[in-house]
Amino acid sequence: MDRDYHQGAGRRLTPEERAIRAKRLKRKRNFRLAIVIIGFFLALSIIISPILLFTVFRVKTFTVEGTGVYSNEEIIAASGIGLGKSLLFADLDEASENIEKTLPYTDEVRITKKLPSGIIIRFEETSRAFAVEISSGMYALTNSNLKVLELTGELPEDVAVITGAVPVKSQVGETLSFAADDDGTDLTSSLITKIAAAVEQSGMEDIDLVSVASRSDIYMIYQGRIVLRFGDSTDIESKISLGAKVLDKENTIDPSQCGTVDLTIVKKAYFNPSDFADIEELVEYEQIYASQLAHEEPAEDSETEENEE
Repeated sequence: MDRDYHQGAGRRLTPEERAIRAKRLKRKRNFRLAIVIIGFFLALSIIISPILLFTVFRVKTFTVEGTGVYSNEEIIAASGIGLGKSLLFADLDEASENIEKTLPYTDEVRITKKLPSGIIIRFEETSRAFAVEISSGMYALTNSNLKVLELTGELPEDVAVITGAVPVKSQVGETLSFAADDDGTDLTSSLITKIAAAVEQSGMEDIDLVSVASRSDIYMIYQGRIVLRFGDSTDIESKISLGAKVLDKENTIDPSQCGTVDLTIVKKAYFNPSDFADIEELVEYEQIYASQLAHEEPAEDSETEENEE
């Protein structure tokens, strides 16, 4: 006996109505089933995902690209990323910083991930450029960006000595810093790195000493025989560039002559031949000459050679 009735109407459903009702009920059942299936797979993924993250994506290989004083094994060990560590959660910035601090003769360390299990470490070797006395007989050797590479009691011949500035921080692997000026800025570091960049850009080599003792009388000593006087730091890049051209010209005339190159006036240079016994005499001469210039300008008819860019 057919007992299908229309709800609330008390009458039998027609075949068409029963078909519609059956389809509706089937859709509801299918929807509930889909919800159950989706929920099951979501729960399963929540359980499985951590397992995959911590078991599948683990560091198995290292590739080191770069040459220098350190071995691949030293580079990898300094990164702090060990074999078997989760690749996805490895802190690459921290690893780069670890390498640069632990192995100071490295520079521009770049680390990338290679899924599913590789680490690529690229780096460049840095070289020493300056020596700065940090205490009696002790020097901090730095690169051109003032990164401290090592502390030593022996002064190498392949670096320029920075005089007139006493560092307040000289930690190996970190940037050398000097006392801040009144505005809180470390202008000494900025000046030295600016000079270093300009010297490198000009191609000038064999600088023995850079003096920044006086901001109004910055000078360098070249090959222990020529003083390059820049005055203050105004447009010092172009002064250094012009100084390099003067050295090239004077070396062509006589590669052993001594003297001073006055570059205190932007875009002008005056070469004054002189005889010096050693680098100490050069420094003494420069200091006396600078003191005289503080009271009067050099005479126009003095024996000089003028060069313009």
